Amino acid sequence: MIAGTVFSHLSYGPEHLERIARDVSPGNPIPWDEHYTKILFEWANHPKGQERLERVVPIDVILTMQSIYRAADLSNLAWDFRMTRLARPRKFIMHVGPTNSGKTHNALRALAAAKRGIYAGPLRLLAYEIWDRLNKGQIVPLGVDPEPELEPDLQSNIDLGEAAVGGSNVVVTKLGNPKYARACNMVTGEEHKIVENNAPLLSCTIEMTPFMNIWDVAVIDEIQLIADKQRGGAWTSAVLGVNASEVHLCGEESAIPLIESLVRDLGDTLEINRYQRLTPLVAAERSLGGDLSLIEKGDCAVAFSRTDIFGLKTRIEEKTKMRCALAYGRLPPEIRNEQATLFNDPNSGYDVLVGSDAIGMGLNLKIKRIVFEAVHKYDGGRTRQLSTSQIKQIAGRAGRFGLHGDDSQGGVVTTLHEDDLDVVRKALAAPYETIQYARVAMSLTSFLRVLYALPYGVSQKTVADVFQYVSKLPPRFELQSMKDLEACFRFVDAFSDCLPAELRLQTQNSPCPWRDENAVLGAVAVMETYRDKVQVPIEEALQRSNLLSKLNEACLLMESKERSVPPSKIVGLLARLETVHKVIVMYLWWSYRAKVAFPDQEKAFQLRQLTEIAMDWCLEVLHQVRIKAEDPIAAARKQVLERRSWPTAESAAMPAATQ
Repeated sequence: MIAGTVFSHLSYGPEHLERIARDVSPGNPIPWDEHYTKILFEWANHPKGQERLERVVPIDVILTMQSIYRAADLSNLAWDFRMTRLARPRKFIMHVGPTNSGKTHNALRALAAAKRGIYAGPLRLLAYEIWDRLNKGQIVPLGVDPEPELEPDLQSNIDLGEAAVGGSNVVVTKLGNPKYARACNMVTGEEHKIVENNAPLLSCTIEMTPFMNIWDVAVIDEIQLIADKQRGGAWTSAVLGVNASEVHLCGEESAIPLIESLVRDLGDTLEINRYQRLTPLVAAERSLGGDLSLIEKGDCAVAFSRTDIFGLKTRIEEKTKMRCALAYGRLPPEIRNEQATLFNDPNSGYDVLVGSDAIGMGLNLKIKRIVFEAVHKYDGGRTRQLSTSQIKQIAGRAGRFGLHGDDSQGGVVTTLHEDDLDVVRKALAAPYETIQYARVAMSLTSFLRVLYALPYGVSQKTVADVFQYVSKLPPRFELQSMKDLEACFRFVDAFSDCLPAELRLQTQNSPCPWRDENAVLGAVAVMETYRDKVQVPIEEALQRSNLLSKLNEACLLMESKERSVPPSKIVGLLARLETVHKVIVMYLWWSYRAKVAFPDQEKAFQLRQLTEIAMDWCLEVLHQVRIKAEDPIAAARKQVLERRSWPTAESAAMPAATQ
């Protein structure tokens, strides 16, 4: 065959060939065999290819290859959202800028003014805040001049920039105005709040974006996450499929070239608004030189493992005698938000924050200085240096406008160790790394097409391999990472006997942290109960996974008369409660998708609340032990119950195993 014949018959244009060349260049992770296999299957589906392959390949094999190729073909992704493609062209408006630049407030004002509108973001807490503020009339609609006497709400987690300060710029108010109040529903994976059956506004997490509704305004937050290896497909679907006249995209500048390309191909229009920080962000002249006694009030020290975070907290408190709040990924969003509130309150006694990269999004933080304990992070496979985007996202939390009185000093970023400071300096000075590709997740339609094109009983991994090695995608798209889902595939295959085809993909998409062995064991217990009984009582699932006893242990310890408790015991108990919380969240997620099989939704919410109280108590008792309180258990209980209400006997009694 003459060189180049296959590519010419398959109509591979320059952009597609450039993509292949980039993928197989040194240093890139995609091997040649993925492209060879994709080309072979597509060639078998072409009349010329079939004609030539028939000389050496049995026809039944070719027909099977054609069937699999057609099932896995994703080259016309945009037309998966046919209703949107047949609607009027959309107007995209990008609001881009660094953290704390106020890139979100104009989009939210447009949403508040819309006849019908939707907010779709990355976090349940953000969806909750938007829902709460719209219903209370706390967002001043676009087209309405903010009243000078309005008091801003400085506790917002929204990136408002100078709009949070006061005067004529206030757009998120503390008290709200009934004339601005809008009926808005909230839908996240594990919680629904329905104000009206047909409320004109919806606030949701990105994965819950509906595509059969017609909107006037859509706001898609943190658009740079379209490149996230696992969740990015939800942003891609929202960009391709949300049926709105006006679509606001908020996020980093790194997404601009990709969005420009996608919008152009879709036949829509694009307007770009750029925002800048109103307080400078600078790298310090020197690091702390390893000396944690140099940590100051208002600092946030950042580490990247749970062990390092607790170790850093202990050492800072020993060296400085200041109290540290905590914010890391395994803590539930509600606990992280409470810890942030305590850190922000100058009278709370929490002077320092110790956190992970979880501080980079969705938390209102009054940080004066960011201190990187390290600039490398374990990603599940290897330890690697933080990307420029990650460093900018975390560092940008320093110096939020309007929070520190004298904002001329801005935000400062430094490192614990001198060797790391140059990495941070270079990252802050560098432009954003441009996002190359939009991630694509398996949809139910494409998943079922591939599953039914394969022999009966194939594994989840085999279905994933077809997507990885056969699917043809447009050049600016890339599949979600299948490598990160290997534990998930094993889980689904272990329960394939009780999971209908439709539930296999739902199980894959459930909010289980598949790298967390303890959480996976909890998910196994839930699914074993489902296989054995069909109906899954929440307490039985927790009992089966040996997690109910951990929650009981925490509750009993909170009420005990003991006068001392080893900190190591509390840290270990907190880790187990983190797993309990994740399993309860998984149960709630399933309760909205299979109500008959997961009937204990109300009890699950009560147990989630109880678990959060126990986790809050664990964090508080560590402090009481450190300051040598006479009765740390009782003192911690008193502090927590002043912040929270203990569940009533009727609503959240002690779990059954303790009674």
